[in-house]
Amino acid sequence: MSLSAVFRLLIGYAVVLATTGTLVYLYGEHHAPIALVGGIGGGAIVVLLGIFWRRRVLWSKPALATALGIFTLSFVWRSVEAFAGGAFDTGAILASLAIVSLFVFVVFLVRLKK
Repeated sequence: MSLSAVFRLLIGYAVVLATTGTLVYLYGEHHAPIALVGGIGGGAIVVLLGIFWRRRVLWSKPALATALGIFTLSFVWRSVEAFAGGAFDTGAILASLAIVSLFVFVVFLVRLKK
């Protein structure tokens, strides 16, 4: 996968984070502001680090890999917690985000080896 294709994937991932956070905020039962802030903030972090990575800023590779890994682990942890608490709709959303995050994380790590 080329550098620009991975960058487009990162932008798409950021859009997914921001959109999901906004939709959960708007249509969720409790209008959780953390979903809105987390989705838009997480998306902004991915875009910003992706721009730095594309410009070949030295520290951006480990920073972006760390951010993607933390997002992945966070979504896995929060989905397990939601399923254990009986919140199956929340768990399903978080599990979906975990799967998407894991995919982006693996693609990015594979690209780092090249």
